[in-house]
Amino acid sequence: MDKLRLVIEVPAGWACWVELVRTHHGSYAGFAQLSHAGVPRCALVITQQLSWEAALERTKVRADHFVRQWVPQVDTGPGVLGDRPLDIDHFTQPGAVV
Repeated sequence: MDKLRLVIEVPAGWACWVELVRTHHGSYAGFAQLSHAGVPRCALVITQQLSWEAALERTKVRADHFVRQWVPQVDTGPGVLGDRPLDIDHFTQPGAVV
């Protein structure tokens, strides 16, 4: 199996790399890691794709989707996520001690 690690282009402040492996059957699979400001934020599993190009495209689409979902929630100050007030009850289980 051939393995290669590549850097994927993502918006400023983010970093992404993907490691793809060519399987014995000739398809490509692997995983990617997304970091924001040097802090790992997401690990993506790239399922088997029929071609190298398809695996890279799948990685780019999934990374872009994660970043677009994350950006509105980047911390903009104490108690605020994006433009929404922080609702502590949303993050705790019923009966949890806060």
